[in-house]
Amino acid sequence: MTRLGNLNLNLILTVLGGVILVTLLFGLGLRQVLEHLRQIGVGWVFIIGQETLPILANTAGWNYAFPRDHRIVKFWRLLKMRLAGDGLNYLVPTGTVGGEIWRFNSLRQDIPAMAGAASVTLAKFNQFLGQALFIALGLLLAAPFASLKPELVPWLWGGLTGCLLLLGLLFWGLLRGLFGKMSRCLGTWLPARLRPYLHGDGLEELDGYIGAYLLGNRRAFWASIGLFSLAWALGSLEVFLIFHFMGLPIDPATAVTVETLSIFLDMVLFFIPAKLGTQEGGKVLIFMSLGLSPVAGLSFGLVRRIRELTWAGVGLACLAAIPAPQSSNQGSTDRI
Repeated sequence: MTRLGNLNLNLILTVLGGVILVTLLFGLGLRQVLEHLRQIGVGWVFIIGQETLPILANTAGWNYAFPRDHRIVKFWRLLKMRLAGDGLNYLVPTGTVGGEIWRFNSLRQDIPAMAGAASVTLAKFNQFLGQALFIALGLLLAAPFASLKPELVPWLWGGLTGCLLLLGLLFWGLLRGLFGKMSRCLGTWLPARLRPYLHGDGLEELDGYIGAYLLGNRRAFWASIGLFSLAWALGSLEVFLIFHFMGLPIDPATAVTVETLSIFLDMVLFFIPAKLGTQEGGKVLIFMSLGLSPVAGLSFGLVRRIRELTWAGVGLACLAAIPAPQSSNQGSTDRI
């Protein structure tokens, strides 16, 4: 798809999401939603501030996704790059690609280019695995004790199984030189006039970094997945805080189940720019599936959006503060 086609698709999805959001606001009652938001009061400080914990866990997960001998970027710099990339992913209509490309370019002044590309690729893959792991644990350990409608459970397990199969295929491909094979395949099938635009330099090196990490750095691999899973799990704390400050009854099983279903929907609807409409509409559906008020679900979704926008702004501030990538591939030798 061309860049213009991508922009048109993103624009259509954004407009559709906006229509869904406005329809929900006026259909469920704008006044009731505003009352929920007003009731939070000083709780905004805790709701927005708690996001520090998942951000730190995600940064640590990325730190353990670097190839062996290239985990040399200081944690504080990784944290700023993490925030800046997340801000780009949230606010720029490029799905979750723009932030990853920016992180790769930024790492080029610290470590060799393909080692940086491997770390970004592995971090994204490990984060998906951590996401699937948390969803599975949430469905196993929390959902049975929450008031979730039983007929939904088989569908959730079916969707999770499909995602795990796709991740398994991706893992198999990464072990067998996925990027090099894709480049050779495209070189064979693309029309001759397009082949000069296909740049495959360094992809064999990238595959080598990834394969060596997955096969020979198991401790770092599982540490990364565990930290990413922890970051997803910490979202349950935010659920608890939002319920508490909106004056809604909450228990641990419900908090974990709400977060499990939220992450599941975000994983399925990842292609919606800024989750516009799906953030709020998804929460309405989740609350209804748990026998809770749809107005409270819409309010919950808006609180989470405000938190996301706040941290996206912090990410863009970090982006402005980080120097533009240099052409050199030589990086620091100081370990964390």
